[in-house]
Amino acid sequence: MIKIAESAGFCFGVERAVDLAYKREGQRNTYTLGPIIHNEIVINDLASKGISPIETISDDIEHLIIRSHGVTPTIYKQAQDNNINIIDATCPYVKKIHRLVAKHYSEGDSIIIIGDEKHPEIIGINGWGNNECIIVQDVNDAKLLTMDLNKSYFIVAQTTYKQEVVDKILDVLRKNLYKFKYVSTICDATSKRQQEAREIASQVDLMIVIGSNLSSNTQKLYEVCKQVCDNAFCIQNVNELDNIQITNKQKIGVTAGASTPASIIKEIVEKIESSLIEKVV
Repeated sequence: MIKIAESAGFCFGVERAVDLAYKREGQRNTYTLGPIIHNEIVINDLASKGISPIETISDDIEHLIIRSHGVTPTIYKQAQDNNINIIDATCPYVKKIHRLVAKHYSEGDSIIIIGDEKHPEIIGINGWGNNECIIVQDVNDAKLLTMDLNKSYFIVAQTTYKQEVVDKILDVLRKNLYKFKYVSTICDATSKRQQEAREIASQVDLMIVIGSNLSSNTQKLYEVCKQVCDNAFCIQNVNELDNIQITNKQKIGVTAGASTPASIIKEIVEKIESSLIEKVV
């Protein structure tokens, strides 16, 4: 038996970004600033159509696609100064965080972002707080010990973060009597995907999470599944199934990160089904 998560695959923000990029096929001097999403298959396919990722802006670029993770205000200014046409594929959930951070920073609040400081989404959000935000990764982060009781803090979280990590950090802040306002910014699709993954993983013998090793939400899904299913694996493509022992007596669960194309999910599920049929025969 195979149980596939209904929420597996592209979320709204990723699908929107990828669609915007593919619509630019054939347009001269069009690039994405960084990979459009964290999926090598999509990145390589777009590159084959003339739309490649770049890391820095130069004056020979005509059209620049802002990826779903969003960017700092500085990037928009650089593009404007170089007369570059921007195609903004920033996820609307991330855009909301940009507006909130910019507003509260201008009002004098100190900004706390809960997330991975190296993730492009966090780098972008930090820019809207003049790159002065306090970035906290988890409850063990040393920055939680050096907060100022006299300051007022405004808190947001990376859209793909685990809610339980955020909740633990908020509990520490409350216990230490810090003044803060928290706005929930983990997107609905992320919460639903993690909840469904946990439910399925708790009911099966083998759980497979499909997605890139570079994808934050995929790795969070894998962590959630591993908490309730010891026999959980994270794979990027169908070839990696060869490293997993599958038997026809197992109940198998499948989910996928928000940057995983439907074609990859379909290919992996079909190989699992084929393997189960062969073992029965």
